[in-house]
Amino acid sequence: MLTQEELDDLHPIINVQYNIVTKMTQKIEDIETAFSTNGDTAMEIISVQKMLDELLQEIELLSEEDILNAQLETESINSIYKKKRAEIKFYFEKIKFTKWDDYVVECYKYSLKNDINPFVPYEMFLSKIDLETINSEKYSKQFKWDKWDYIFVGLAGIVAALTDIFIVAIPKDMTLGVYEGQKGSPLTKWLQSLRLPDGLQSWLENVAKVPYDNTGGSTHRIDTIGHDPILGLIFGVIDIIRGTATTLKDGIIFIEKVGVGTDPLEAIVKQFLHLCSDVCTKKGLPIPFASIFELLNVGSFKRPNGKTATISQLTKWMYYHGYDLRHFATMSITPASIEIILRMYIMIRHFVENDDIVFMVGGNPKYSSMLLSSHSIACAANVGKVYLRQGNPLAINYAEWLALIRYLIPSVKYWLFDRAELELKHLESINDDIWDQLLENSDKLLKKSKFENMEPIILGEVTSCYM
Repeated sequence: MLTQEELDDLHPIINVQYNIVTKMTQKIEDIETAFSTNGDTAMEIISVQKMLDELLQEIELLSEEDILNAQLETESINSIYKKKRAEIKFYFEKIKFTKWDDYVVECYKYSLKNDINPFVPYEMFLSKIDLETINSEKYSKQFKWDKWDYIFVGLAGIVAALTDIFIVAIPKDMTLGVYEGQKGSPLTKWLQSLRLPDGLQSWLENVAKVPYDNTGGSTHRIDTIGHDPILGLIFGVIDIIRGTATTLKDGIIFIEKVGVGTDPLEAIVKQFLHLCSDVCTKKGLPIPFASIFELLNVGSFKRPNGKTATISQLTKWMYYHGYDLRHFATMSITPASIEIILRMYIMIRHFVENDDIVFMVGGNPKYSSMLLSSHSIACAANVGKVYLRQGNPLAINYAEWLALIRYLIPSVKYWLFDRAELELKHLESINDDIWDQLLENSDKLLKKSKFENMEPIILGEVTSCYM
């Protein structure tokens, strides 16, 4: 396959070849037209041919003078042929070169000398069929949305927005302050009412005692990294191994020795069982990555009581009002609705149009952009939801914003870095049969010019040739 640099080098060469072939073809057509429309010339040729045929039949009766006259007539015809051939040969130029770069430079010189635009696009040299074929194979063509794509992207975004407003709502009913009267999510209320069987709960609490659980306080789970559903699988295990407790307060990390350590395998098992023992309690576990927000002791947000709070303090307040892992499960319905609707639509279209069982959404820029767009609609609706609830931070759909970030980061990377590389790879992967067909059409054009015996140019070889 040709590289992008070689394709750029081919541009002036194709310009020159196209210009030469066009001139030759036009001149040949003019000559053929002149012979076919000029009655006198045609009659003279027929008369001369008839005379020659008669002379050949009676060659034994010819004198030396007759043969000389016949030769003169033949030479006259040959001179006409050579004259017309010279007119066509005028359009030939010998382009000498010793290496590929020299050849490209000479083609640029020819273009300037003959007033040829060196930036004429390749499409100008293609037939209508060839152009349609190449356009259908364009990289951007494969990822262009049609009306059904727009419809389902909008549908998924709207459905997600409705689930966020009517199902997710906020964690629980607000009975005090400026948010008084706002209703909580029935689904979250039901999830937070679930409890493990008493026997199982007691067994988990006894076998999964961890050092960081002895910090005390009703918000100790939001204050310890070990209780984070994601980060706890790392830092909680480290605390158990070392017998320490890692706590967070006003954006500062405190590590203290509170117990006896254990081996890594036992620590992993204890961490998992301890999270299971806490998930169905009254306060439950914090949302994933809550510890990161606990570290952000910045900002100034107005609380319902009129006082200001940092992000760290606001995170603790939200957890106290039911913004926990179970409400996170409720919030996940919003991004899940988008994933279900769009992935089902994309999968069905893929199978119908491609008849192919290979299906990968993540690596397809079109599918990723569709998912990103639907999640953007849902997040925009979530901003409106927070506004309508008087800026209540409990109305933030954390799960949906995580989904938006999940698609936004790869999309930005694609737009900034990957697109050009993927376009080039796509160009190189175009079906060889299509290239063969284009080459065959080029050969037909050269044959029409009646110069089939021209010395070919072989890319990369040191040679000197005619164009």
